[in-house]
Amino acid sequence: MQQHAVVMHPLPRLDEIAVDVDEDPRAAYFRQAKNDLYIRMALLKKLLLIGC
Repeated sequence: MQQHAVVMHPLPRLDEIAVDVDEDPRAAYFRQAKNDLYIRMALLKKLLLIGC
């Protein structure tokens, strides 16, 4: 894999990605999942406030 590559995955991870990849600094799927949580919360809030 190239040095500038980034490994992303929407999670949950089954057997598509080896557990060894978790230690690689190019693995971004845990950051991706964390950011996804905040995006979903903001979208949900926005949708709920539209109905008020």
